[in-house]
Parts: sequence; C-alpha cells; structure tokens
Amino acid sequence: MKILICGGDSEADYVIKSFKKDKDKIVVFNDDAKVAKRLSETNDIDVLLSDPMKIYSFESGDVFGFDLVISLMSRDVDNFVVCQIAKTLFHIKKAICTVNNPNNVAIFEELGIDSPISASFLLTERIKGESDIESLIKTLSLENQKIVITEIKIKSRFFCSGKAIKDLNFPRVGNICCIFRDPKVIIPRGDTTLMEGDTLVIASGPKDQNEVIAFVKRVDDGN
Repeated sequence: MKILICGGDSEADYVIKSFKKDKDKIVVFNDDAKVAKRLSETNDIDVLLSDPMKIYSFESGDVFGFDLVISLMSRDVDNFVVCQIAKTLFHIKKAICTVNNPNNVAIFEELGIDSPISASFLLTERIKGESDIESLIKTLSLENQKIVITEIKIKSRFFCSGKAIKDLNFPRVGNICCIFRDPKVIIPRGDTTLMEGDTLVIASGPKDQNEVIAFVKRVDDGN
C-alpha cells in the first residue's frame, strides 16, 4: 500500500513502524522540527517538515492517488481538514484520523471520513486493509501503554464463531469495543452474534492481552 501519515508524535512512530514491517510505501508530513527529526532518525525514513494542512505539502510529497491517509493531528478540526484535502483534492482512497471529542465520530463519518478514531470510547478503526492477509492480530497502544487495542479476525474454526457474546463468558479483563463486518461497523451488545470474517476490536490492559487473544482464538473442538 501507499500510505500518508500526517502529524503525531509517539502515535506516528508506532504507525510508521507497523507499516514498515510490511514494506509499504510511506510518506510522512510533520510540522514539528524536533518530532520530524526524531521520527526520521528512529525509523530511517524521510519525513517532510511541512504543514499537513497545506496543499503544497501534498504536492511536494507526490501523494496523489495514495491508498490511505492517517491523520494524527492534535485538533479534530485539523484532522478533518487534512482528510478532506487528501480525499477531495488528491484522491487518496481512504482517510483515517484520531478524534479527541467522541461526539465528532458520527459527524466525521457523515462528512466522508472513513474511520475516525475515538480513544475516549475506544472506538478504533483498523489501519490496515483486509488485503494484509498475513496479519490476523494487530495492536495499538493508547495512553502510554496503559490500554491496548487488539484487532482479531474471526475464523470459522474459532469457538466463538457463530455464538452470541452473552453466551461466551468473555474474560472480564477485556472488552469488545466494536466489530468490523465489512462494510459496517457494529457496536456490540450481549445478543450480537460473532461471525466468520468479523474483526473484533478489543480493549484490555497490556498484561491481559495474551489471555484475551487466547480466548478468542480457542478452536472449536466440537463439544
């Protein structure tokens, strides 16, 4: 994939590292000189010291027609501007951004932002498309590693496939925040049935992550 990452600090560092593993093409805009230098040195990647909200940044970055833009600016309005420029003027296919005010999630979606991320309500969109078939589980850390968001795709052999959440006795140390059932995003309830192909977004503490993953990946033994 061709990916544009705008703004951010530690979040940008995490995203860059995640996509570099898969050898995706990455372009980074950041208007903070110190952050830009650190991101560049830490990840051995060129970072364009430029304002992501300016059209000339997109022009100089040669990002027309990219697959994905991820905007990690500190203000919601800035993220909205970045995503709008990316999609409407430079025809970037998908736009993802962070949102500080959870009330803006629905508004952003209505205005064409594909995946607004609200850390407050732990509603997060996956940052890699389903074309990344090698990745079953992906992790995003929030609040200085105090919260871990784990993304797991349900397979038919999993014990939880075809069962309602209320019947699973899901570990108390984790919480299913949302379910991606292409093209829908589902906010789960107790009677929500998990289906093959669903992608679960689960919040937990870092120490509890393995327990949650093991529970979801339990294989149905037929009993």
